[in-house]
This record gives sequence, structure tokens and C-alpha cells, in this order.
Amino acid sequence: MNLAELPLGPLERALVDSLQRLDPAAEPLVLVSAALLCMALDKGDVCLPLARLAGQRPWLEHSFKLPGLADWRQQLQASPLVGGADSFVPMILDRERLYLARYQAYEQHLAERLLLRAADLPRVDEAQLSESLTRLFTFNAQQPDWQRLAAAQAVRRKLAVISGGPGTGKTTTVVRLLAALLEQPGGAQLAIGLAAPTGKAAARMAEAIRNAKAGLPVSEAIKAALPEEARTLHRLLGSRGDSPQVRHNAANPLALDVLVVDEASMVDLALMAKLVEALPPSARLILLGDKDQLCAVEAGAVFAELCEGRGFDAQAAAELQRITGQQVAVAQPTSRLGDAVVLLTHSHRFAGDSGIGELARRINGGEV
Repeated sequence: MNLAELPLGPLERALVDSLQRLDPAAEPLVLVSAALLCMALDKGDVCLPLARLAGQRPWLEHSFKLPGLADWRQQLQASPLVGGADSFVPMILDRERLYLARYQAYEQHLAERLLLRAADLPRVDEAQLSESLTRLFTFNAQQPDWQRLAAAQAVRRKLAVISGGPGTGKTTTVVRLLAALLEQPGGAQLAIGLAAPTGKAAARMAEAIRNAKAGLPVSEAIKAALPEEARTLHRLLGSRGDSPQVRHNAANPLALDVLVVDEASMVDLALMAKLVEALPPSARLILLGDKDQLCAVEAGAVFAELCEGRGFDAQAAAELQRITGQQVAVAQPTSRLGDAVVLLTHSHRFAGDSGIGELARRINGGEV
């Protein structure tokens, strides 16, 4: 195989050249694998799924064909440029997935921290929560009321993922769930932060919350405690110019008890990993977004991936019904974070059977 004949772009060439400097005897297949991994990152994937490409021709205009999966894995494992998790090498092979070491570390650390956060349940006054939710969401006639259920989970958990399309009431839900949090015993002392990936999204979120809180059926003290300003994630973390390092991390965490991130579908893997690392373990993290929206520009569709495998087991469904009065269908989650996810499906902008509603449903369902 002649690497010079392959249709590689400048980024792929640069990566191959750097790996050849590290290992002048590197096998061509290992270098091709690195180039394909670079191409996958450019498309938004965080790894190269070997099983999907094994035995295929990655470039149709070129006769080069990848080996079978077992042979491919064996050759990668034999290279000093490839290692297992926590190895100090450029690439990590995790079963049938090939990563750049940095992205494998981001993914692993993010998963570990999210699982720890989800498993650590805060103390909640359920009677007060039930009363708050009844009062705050009395205007909703839908059954089940997914806004009320989303608020309940966000108060009862340290991780909440709330997904919904335009007009499904994400801002309405979040301002009311924050009011319910503040009404919990000791809630008045909570330090609440609002953030979004871009300045425009942050400003839009802050304005929406300022407008929404005026009509809340809560005390003036609760209204005053609701945050009115939002920051970009980079500003929140203390980004340092072109450096990947940020001021806030596990050793210097954010001074927050609750963090709400809007437009979370736009947050890539690297930024989400840094954000979760910088959040104190005791803090609640509430992610808002649309799983069907275009994902982040950089690699990693974290929000969409978190929304997979959602569901409530019999115990969670019974607890939610007891607190909210809403009948919840039992569906065993297939993800360990599945019960942290709530989908808002009712549009308050147009009817589901309208032309726009029907078109949106068909597009999201892959029918158009």
C-alpha cells in the first residue's frame, strides 16, 4: 500500500506524518486507521467503529480494502502507537472502537462522572414538592403532564436531561422547576447558574426566564431568588484564549448548587467533559435541548446520546405518580441514565395534527 496515493486531506496527512515521526516503522494499516479516525472526527464522531468498516473499501475511487475485523484489531494491538484505556499512546483501542487518546479520556471520564451524579440522590421533601408542582403546573391539561414530570425528576435527581422541540415549553418547565427547587427546605440558599453554548442562546434564555418568572404563583422572595443572567459555557468555565485549559476544574470547581444548560445539543464531548468535571459533585445539572436538532460542530453528540435508552421502571413510575399525580407508563430503561431523561412532546405553538405538526413528526420519525 502506498500512502501517498490515498486521497487524504491535509489534517489526515498531518496526523499520519506525526505518527510516522513517533514510530518510523509504523505499519501502513495503522496509519490508514489513524487517517480514517481523523475523518470520522471531522464528521462529528468521537471514534472509528471498526466493525462498520472492516472488509470495506473506505475510498471508492481507490482499490485499497480494509482487512477483516479480527485481523484489523490484531494489527492495531501489535502497534506501539495503539494501547488500551489509560495507556500513554496516541490512539486507544476499546474493543471494536478506535479513539484518539484525548477523546477516549473525555468519554470515559464524562461517563463516570455522570453515573456518579445520577446515583447520588439528594434529600427531597416530597410533600412540599408535590404541593409546588400542583400549583406551578396547574395550567397544563395534558395527560401525562411531561413538564410536571420533568420538573419532578430535576428536583429528585442531580442529573436531569429534558429534550423537546420548539414550542414544547422547555423554558416554562425550567423556570417552574427552579421555583420548586427554591421552595424546598433550605432552597433559598441555592446558588443557581444559567449557561448556554453561545452568547445569543444565553441572552435568549435569560430574557425568557426574566419574562416567565413575573407570572409565577410563588412568593416575591422566590421570584427574587430566580437567576436573571446567563453566561456562555466558555465564560462560565474560564476559557483561556486558544488554550484547551480552563480556570474551573475538579480542583477549582464552580461555586454553584444548580446549573441549567440550554441548547445542550450544541455542546460537544470535550466541552461537556470539562463542564461536568468543573461542577461540584453535590450540584444538580439540568440539560435542556432538542435531541433532534443539529448536533455540535465539534465531535460528540452527547445530548442525543444521553436521550437514548430512556424509560421509567415500575418503582420510578410509582414514585412519580405519587408525587405528581400523573400516570406514567412503565418502560424499563436500557441505559443506566435512562430515568434521568424526559421528553416534552406536546407543542404549545401548533396542534400536533396541524400541517406543521404532522410534518415535524414525520421528519423526526424518518418518514420524510
